[in-house]
Amino acid sequence: MGRVITGAVVLLVMAAAAWWLLAPQEVQRGQRPPTAVNLAPSIERDLVDQVEAVGTSRAAQAVVLLAEVPGRVAEIHFQQGQQVKRDQLLVSLDDRNARAELARSEAEYQRARDDYRRGQQLVERRAISESEVDTFRTSLESARANRDAARANLNDHSIRAPFAGVVGLRQVDGGAYLQTGDAITTLDNLGHIEVDFQVPERYLARLSVGLPVQASNDAFPDTVFEGAISHLDSRVNSASRSLTARARLNNPGDRMLPGQFLRIAVQLDRRPALLVPEQSIITQGAQSYVFTVDKEQKAVRHPVTLGGRRDGWVEITSGLSGQPDVIVNGHSRLGSGQPVNVIDNPEALLPGQRALLKPQDNDVADAGAAA
Repeated sequence: MGRVITGAVVLLVMAAAAWWLLAPQEVQRGQRPPTAVNLAPSIERDLVDQVEAVGTSRAAQAVVLLAEVPGRVAEIHFQQGQQVKRDQLLVSLDDRNARAELARSEAEYQRARDDYRRGQQLVERRAISESEVDTFRTSLESARANRDAARANLNDHSIRAPFAGVVGLRQVDGGAYLQTGDAITTLDNLGHIEVDFQVPERYLARLSVGLPVQASNDAFPDTVFEGAISHLDSRVNSASRSLTARARLNNPGDRMLPGQFLRIAVQLDRRPALLVPEQSIITQGAQSYVFTVDKEQKAVRHPVTLGGRRDGWVEITSGLSGQPDVIVNGHSRLGSGQPVNVIDNPEALLPGQRALLKPQDNDVADAGAAA
């Protein structure tokens, strides 16, 4: 019996020795296995430092057309929403009385002019005195003034467009009697749009007339309306510590209408910048980091300073040299010097981020400065 037990022990010892020799080596105690990570390139693209604001659109030229004289509407010559030319006739008022008044004043003017001419001839013959000629001259000037007033009154019965533009809704109907000051319609020149907006005073030294401006509105999500600053106010608002700027924007197709809400971006400066995907940034307190991978397949942590942003990318102003690949996934608990296993993953970047990988001509971006 003792021999059987001894043989069994020997077999167990031999089996344990064989397993030890054939089994894979264990990872040393305390050493973590390589962390699977994805890499993405850092790129150099242009950034535009800009300040953002909001404003309300208005037509570059806009008026409310009013009746300048009382009268009955004889004829309306425009359609609502119609594009009209400068001096185009829009509304005719009944002008029969005005024409009669002009004819009477014309006759009085002719009579006064004839009296003055006869007076000049008579004074040369010493038939009348100079004072009588002065009376004729005064009567002539009064008749001329009355004639000019009658002409102006007649012209006011024809309401014309003061500039080219688009007429709005009609406020009157044919046959209606208008009093002086009654609204007829609106007229807007929509070829260009103006917008006033507030810029914080800290940007005052960088503002100037002519700076490029871009505007957008939710009604046209795929359209950017471009223009430039046309005027700057002469005073800073002491309550808001901001300066009012006015921009003039192109309005192709007259799509934008007065009164629309606009998001404004004023382009202050354009510069090249080193960008990394925003998901590569690890922030701990006030310090931000990115990770790269060295030749030994170990993670290297880089304290960095961040700048502007665009399209899912973040500017690195210091802490990263060259254009190294950075870790974008798997680095949330990664430490410097830890081994990594780089896995190729084309989906590591978002579609909008991948679009920026292709260099573009006249690349323009938002540096993220907000008013």
